[in-house]
Amino acid sequence: MSKENRLVLGLIILAYAFSYLLHIYWIHWASNYPQFFWHSQLMINNPDGYFFGSGAQKIAYGMHLDNPRLLDVFHYGTAVITAYLAKFFHLSIDTLMLYLPPVISSLVVIPVILIGKLYKNLTWGFLAALIASIGWSYYNRTLAGYYDTDMFSASLPMFILYFILLSLKEKSLFSILLASFTVILYPWAYGQGLSIIYAMGIMAFLYLLIFQYKDKFTYEFIAIFSFALMEIYWGIRIIGVIGLYYLFKYKDLKIKYLQILSGILFIGFFITGNVLGIILIKVFDYSTATQKIEGLKFLNVNKTVREASHIPWFIVFDRIIGSVIGLLIAIVGYILLVKKHKEFIIALPLWGIGFFAFIGGLRFTVYAVAIAALSGVYFFVWLVEKLKIKNEKFRIAIVVLGSLFLIVPNITHICGCCENNRILASFEKFYPLRSYPYLVPTVFNKNEVEVLNKLKQISNPKDYVITWWDYGYPIWYYANVNTLIDGGKHNEDDFLVSKILTTSNQYLAANLSKISIKKYIETNKTVAPQLFIKNKKPINVDEFLDTIGNKNFKAPKLNRDVYLMLPYRMFNIFPTISEFSNRNLNSGEVYPPHFFYKAKIYKKGPLLYIGQIPIDLQKGIVLIRNGIPIKEIDIVGYNKNGKLIVKKQKLRDKGLDLIVLESYGEALLVDDYYYNSTFIQMFVFNNYNRNLFKPVILNPLLKIYKIK
Repeated sequence: MSKENRLVLGLIILAYAFSYLLHIYWIHWASNYPQFFWHSQLMINNPDGYFFGSGAQKIAYGMHLDNPRLLDVFHYGTAVITAYLAKFFHLSIDTLMLYLPPVISSLVVIPVILIGKLYKNLTWGFLAALIASIGWSYYNRTLAGYYDTDMFSASLPMFILYFILLSLKEKSLFSILLASFTVILYPWAYGQGLSIIYAMGIMAFLYLLIFQYKDKFTYEFIAIFSFALMEIYWGIRIIGVIGLYYLFKYKDLKIKYLQILSGILFIGFFITGNVLGIILIKVFDYSTATQKIEGLKFLNVNKTVREASHIPWFIVFDRIIGSVIGLLIAIVGYILLVKKHKEFIIALPLWGIGFFAFIGGLRFTVYAVAIAALSGVYFFVWLVEKLKIKNEKFRIAIVVLGSLFLIVPNITHICGCCENNRILASFEKFYPLRSYPYLVPTVFNKNEVEVLNKLKQISNPKDYVITWWDYGYPIWYYANVNTLIDGGKHNEDDFLVSKILTTSNQYLAANLSKISIKKYIETNKTVAPQLFIKNKKPINVDEFLDTIGNKNFKAPKLNRDVYLMLPYRMFNIFPTISEFSNRNLNSGEVYPPHFFYKAKIYKKGPLLYIGQIPIDLQKGIVLIRNGIPIKEIDIVGYNKNGKLIVKKQKLRDKGLDLIVLESYGEALLVDDYYYNSTFIQMFVFNNYNRNLFKPVILNPLLKIYKIK
């Protein structure tokens, strides 16, 4: 190795170690909490990770053979890589899920440093790599335990960008080949990433056609890269790009033939890839509140997911590079970078996807982190050139100090700093030095997983669980049973589960559960449209529900068990769950919201406080809105033997219901809609119809009933 390459390797190792150590800070914190461990292994903090964990279980151990959502598990690179690492290195999947995110995501430092090397400025590449590897949003979605495709989705585009820049700068066919291989690999590692690579590819084509349209290399690039981008079998694409590589390498074709060939292949890419359709679908899916299916108007789940919801502008800026000031520097730096090296316009889609967060939500900011890091540091590189500073050490010192200014808010975001400093708080919107460490709990705690493990022992892998989709993947992983909805299959069927959980008619809850599971087993398709649409026309949904909610309705028999799972943690999202069924699917009318409030309780003088809401218990009045009467007070708790104790006191015929959850130190203030719901009646009061349900596990944190 040359001296320069040894230096590059050393910088990569140093930047990788920096990224890895900060990424595992969460492990240092979480290890202090025994409830975060299962079988002596720290659990993960991202529910979506259990999808790929379940897929790895299927590949490695033959589990989940009856799970219809894991039929094509080999299409998910994250699951395949995890499974074979587990098999060949005899590592547990639990351990791999915890450590793979920091191990893989830290590889982003490689293309960033190599870009610096390509442009003969290793200082720029190294400092940008430090920022890119721990940038606010990038860290949040790749920290230890955040097991998901994010460890690939935001790092692989930087490899693609590097190979494209390398090919353009050196006119290298081999670099195009490397970029093409990475493009072919990308959807396997991240299935939703087509729009990203399509946008980068099209931007590269435009750059070449505008600035190098007379160059034969332009059309060689377009031909090879277009073939790589085609939505056809990956094996054919690999053979095709290799064939084109050798054709162009050993055959000197005239430029007009190259233009014809590249045009044909580009059209092939545009048609097979459904380019406009994929991009427009993404935009529409994240920007509309209603999902219309054959005239029925369902609530779009993306409008209720926290990471896909609208966020303030300064939070978007923070998540891209750590601060508003930092992002402004990065934007200016990018403009200067494109002005000097026009080929960096190819990275513009990464900025665009990052700013799509204003419409689609915070998840999109992760794609802009690395290019923002390169741009931000480049501003200071440009600055020392503009100032014509000749002393090399002084030049490097200015760039280092500028980069330090950019990176510090990202480090304090991870580790925390000066949380109670009021002076720093005064300008935290623009430069958040005062920061609470980003610490998240595990998806489930030990006691909840014990319940799922018990369910695994008494159930069959063919059985199904009805619960909200947030908990679908962990249920697969720990209980080895199936679910109707999960993190990747919801939208229309969310209406069904929402109705089951919120209805006051337990006959409807039981019958709708059985009908839905039977239809899902028979068709392996989304159930709600099949139930509510006949001959391509919607039926009257309310009349259908009234019919199956009748106690005389005979539900279909199933050759497997169906369970209703009610976690205590679902109280935190129960109002959101109710939104999916609190509507008329036929007309699209959204019914008025109902009253639901849950918070910690404490006494202050003669008043009881639920969070910030004061209650006069003697008068039975909630002291808001000129006083709201309380209809009934229920005090619910568990004795030393784990027996449920319920004390009820009716005050009047109308008003809100106050439920004091004594054992949890919390209380609920709800109207009758919530009070009489399946969830509250069966979880809080163990009040169930014995002809319809059989309690299986009644744990204070998680209750499971079998539907008879």
